[in-house]
Amino acid sequence: MKKILIVEDNELNMKLFNDILKYQNYETTTSTDGLDAYEKIKNNLYNLIILDIQLPKLDGFSLLEKLKNENISIPPIIIASACAMDSDKLKAKEYQIDTYLTKPIDINNFIKAVKSKLK
Repeated sequence: MKKILIVEDNELNMKLFNDILKYQNYETTTSTDGLDAYEKIKNNLYNLIILDIQLPKLDGFSLLEKLKNENISIPPIIIASACAMDSDKLKAKEYQIDTYLTKPIDINNFIKAVKSKLK
């Protein structure tokens, strides 16, 4: 079973992502802030991360930078963010992240993106 880490600080978005992914038969782990996500990524193997950018304690891009600087393996990532700024999309590309979904998400597009990343 594929393991997915959901890093999201909004309770309703977290529930939505978690419910969709569990319904699709994925094993999920959740995290509500960047530091907790860092510890989970450092100590576990995930097939995919659903990552919000604006997080408490450590934002999404700072989390990615910390993992990169410490040579911690980063699985495929889907960014799901309410911010649709071009600067964030460009920054995502710097981390080789090509899937950037804006909230509120389209459920069908979300499922397609997840399946595409887990092939």
